[in-house]
Amino acid sequence: MKFKVVFCWIFTVSFLLLGCKGETKPTERTVAILTTADLQSHIVPFKTTINGVDIIVGGFERIAAAAKRVRSEVDVSLLLSSGDDLIPPLLYVFKGEPEVKGLSMAGYDVVTPGNHEFDAGVEVYKHALGFADFDVVSANISFDDQDLNELVKPYIVKDINGLKIGIFGLMTPDFSRVCNPLGGGVSVNVDYISAAESAVRKLEDQGCDIIIALTHIGTTLDRNLASTVDGIDIIVGGHSHEYIYEVVGNTIIVQDGSKGEYLGVLRFVYSNGEIKDPSWETILLDSTVGCDTTIRNIMNQYMAAYDESLGQAIGTTTVALDARKEVIRTRESNLGNLIADSWLEWFGEADVALVNSGSIRGDKVYPAGAITMRTVNEMLPFRNEVIIARMSGAQLKQVLEISASALRIAGDGCPDSCRASTGGFMQIGNLKVTIDTTKAPFCAVYSGRGVSEVLNYGERVVDMKVLKDGSWVDVDSTQIYTVLVNDWTASGGDGYYMFVSGDVEIEHTTVVATDILSNYIRLHSPISPEIEGRIAFLPR
Repeated sequence: MKFKVVFCWIFTVSFLLLGCKGETKPTERTVAILTTADLQSHIVPFKTTINGVDIIVGGFERIAAAAKRVRSEVDVSLLLSSGDDLIPPLLYVFKGEPEVKGLSMAGYDVVTPGNHEFDAGVEVYKHALGFADFDVVSANISFDDQDLNELVKPYIVKDINGLKIGIFGLMTPDFSRVCNPLGGGVSVNVDYISAAESAVRKLEDQGCDIIIALTHIGTTLDRNLASTVDGIDIIVGGHSHEYIYEVVGNTIIVQDGSKGEYLGVLRFVYSNGEIKDPSWETILLDSTVGCDTTIRNIMNQYMAAYDESLGQAIGTTTVALDARKEVIRTRESNLGNLIADSWLEWFGEADVALVNSGSIRGDKVYPAGAITMRTVNEMLPFRNEVIIARMSGAQLKQVLEISASALRIAGDGCPDSCRASTGGFMQIGNLKVTIDTTKAPFCAVYSGRGVSEVLNYGERVVDMKVLKDGSWVDVDSTQIYTVLVNDWTASGGDGYYMFVSGDVEIEHTTVVATDILSNYIRLHSPISPEIEGRIAFLPR
């Protein structure tokens, strides 16, 4: 009897030491952290241009295939998304179902929401999460809906092959400026540092071997997070649409662009409590990675239904909308006013909206009646991101002089190559401008998108007034104004060199003009935009 007791004790200790498979717990493991950022509802492969070559990339079918291969090569793996996987107009049509179902089928382990997840409102996001087979984390977001607070956790711990990995999420502190969720019901703690510190301490208390911040705050704030908060091993970032691999202090920061053109793969060996030999790879998701045919078939069904839905009305207009080139590129248009106003409503703190007319297409009058998503896409086909710029009144005057130079007047003394293209003429919101085309236009010698010499700063803009607290007041040359432009203008397109000179503060929002306009039409139908005298000309 005594022998039996001793034998059982020895067997029990041996079992605990060796593990349930009779093997010792590994002290060294190969690890792969797989990442995507800002998929933006690209659920199927799509056409893009990379290094000057047109190519078909992306889609959940290819993400799944590439991730499966990488997972087979390592001991421990996680597939993570840093947010903005859902975005209109697909989000409006299916309420997030195909995107979240695709994330689940592709094998994502943990996702943090981005600002675009809430473009159609909190209830739609909650509906979408009903299809989730993954964990959702964000440490600085909270909801009025208690069910959502339980679905979106501050952090999660994954125990994989004996390796404890803690993952917490962060939402951009600029949420209120880049998202206008229908019905509200969501709050973001802008003190993302304190939220991160709290999450890290709790994960450390749980004995995590590795701590990952899964963020949607942008590269600049990721770097600040890495340098401020101790204990974060890896930051998997999003929101900036950049390709990043760098080390700040003891923290690795990665980001793999947007739309799922690439799958990011951070590989390393975890040995003796340390991350060793890290390497970063971005796998181009072209046809060579293969595909998951089950996912392909399901996503293609959604896309077929989506294509059909584009013809369905999203609202109505009581007046015709004028997108003719001869109008939109030379004077005020009610369609230009509509687009500018939609931006101003979305970004409520902005002072002025400037919409380059070259971004508005169709070249026709859209009759009064139903407006479909296909119509909106035709009007704004480039899906330009709206950018927040901060500039002085004097700089704003210079922007408007360049806009006025887009007006070609015979004999005005400036060659076409030295001024704005015709598509650079601005449609405007919250602003009144008077232009005298008998005066000298802006004229400069360009070097790329910069200028090597300004020949004439322009004399055509003779009056500018901005709407402040319901009254029209003169633009103050010394005051700083918040001005909305699109990413084409902000990159120096159409001759707007000051945006790339470093003298104007630029802030990316990731919000697309097409989506803002469609949302505005849905909310305000029937719409009746008018010509309001925003752009006037002398002599009268």
